[in-house]
Amino acid sequence: MKMYLQIGLLLMMAFLSSCAILGDRTVNVTEAQIQQKLNEKLAVPIQLLKVFDVSLSNSVVKFDQQTGRMQTTLDTVLNSQLLGKSVAGKLGISGKLRFDAASQSIVLDEPQIDQFNVDGADNQYNEIVNALTKTLGKQVLSGITLYTVKPEDLKFGGTTYSPKDIQITDKGLQLTLTPAK
Repeated sequence: MKMYLQIGLLLMMAFLSSCAILGDRTVNVTEAQIQQKLNEKLAVPIQLLKVFDVSLSNSVVKFDQQTGRMQTTLDTVLNSQLLGKSVAGKLGISGKLRFDAASQSIVLDEPQIDQFNVDGADNQYNEIVNALTKTLGKQVLSGITLYTVKPEDLKFGGTTYSPKDIQITDKGLQLTLTPAK
């Protein structure tokens, strides 16, 4: 009986010491996962200045390793009584990604409206719409949640992990988690 107790104690000590030497963990997030979350988030039209209703859908997300930014194209419909009609087009946005510890999420940071091309519009009309969109779009998109890290990724074997680094790789977004001290 004493031998079983010693073996059990040795196994418990081995387990605890292995937990103590656990290294960094990685969580990989694909473009498709971000697209899905973005489509869910933007399913409800956005109201701007109580004058414009903007509907965004069908996001296409690409990660750019060289710039460290996410590029996204969205189908866009802009409704306003000022315009007297709905206008449709493609909205191109980009932004950096950062981890928000409070929400345990990856969020869009420093968003930029790269372009908004209205279907069938001339250059002058597109320029006016782009100026308006660039000014208002940054405010609406800044801090939007793109992915929430699962609780099981932040805790493993009794060890709690915290974010260390976010990197864009050829396989998508890689979030490195390190054991919390």
